[in-house]
Amino acid sequence: MRCAILFLFLLYIGANASAQVLIDSIVAVVNTEAITHSELENEFRITAIVGKPAAAEPLPLTEKRAVLETIINRKFVLQESERIGVVIAERDDRIAGKITEIRTRFASNTDFQNALQQYPLEIETLRVWVYEQLIYDEYFRRNFFNAISSAEVERLAKSYYNTNKSKFVVPSTVTFNALLIVVPEDISEIEKQDVANRVQKLSSGLQKGETFEAARNAYKTQLSLAFEVLTIETDTPLGTLVTALKDSERSEPIVVAEGYRIVERIRTEPAQQKEYAEVREEITEQIRQAQAEKEFDVWLNRQKEEGTWHILDDELTQAGNEAR
Repeated sequence: MRCAILFLFLLYIGANASAQVLIDSIVAVVNTEAITHSELENEFRITAIVGKPAAAEPLPLTEKRAVLETIINRKFVLQESERIGVVIAERDDRIAGKITEIRTRFASNTDFQNALQQYPLEIETLRVWVYEQLIYDEYFRRNFFNAISSAEVERLAKSYYNTNKSKFVVPSTVTFNALLIVVPEDISEIEKQDVANRVQKLSSGLQKGETFEAARNAYKTQLSLAFEVLTIETDTPLGTLVTALKDSERSEPIVVAEGYRIVERIRTEPAQQKEYAEVREEITEQIRQAQAEKEFDVWLNRQKEEGTWHILDDELTQAGNEAR
């Protein structure tokens, strides 16, 4: 099979040599459907565009092989989807929506277009990839996710909750007033000391019962102030500090990256156990997804055993053998 494919490919090149057409190389074949080198490279470019961590250059062969395996797996799904007639309702709108989601990861449309040119990647190539992902997801949802027994999922979900109740606890929180005094980085040491003196004077007034509003009004022309009410978990560094205060007690100035912060504890809320009804949907979704992925892996391995697929690139074949 491999020799026949290579022969036909070389024959095609020979027949068109006079036309001086650049022909893409084939790196793998899945049930007679070719995967080209450019398709493999585009997968890395798309990965960068959609916001996943970009791979280092040059790409290790083991990583290229892993991405090729992803494309091979997708081919099996797309071929089976075509066989059973999986379609995407409102296809163009769904594709446009996904492209918009990708575009919104960039500061502007200009930045998005620049990224496409940088890699480089044609927008139509991205659209095709998005459509194939939609087909892939629909096939998975229809044939595996929705096929999982709801009764079995419910049973497993309740068992999981009872065994892992500690994972479903609303942590203890503390709510407090926070006054931030920002110290500019580009001022002299003498000016910084002057700010420190003013902060100490402001803090002294607060300790004597002056309100935050009065302090802000008194120092708004002398210091850069920002006031807010915050709620954070008590087991954070700042949360621990605030929790150690009594209700309505104010701290001394705390040195922070921006300058200084003065806090006043308002109240604390103890940790609370979430009831099963509150987390049922979350747990059942996770269990259904995990069960569906197991069934999908079994199906995919069977497709690979029964189907015909080859990796024609010797380096990528060797990389896969080394990975195993």
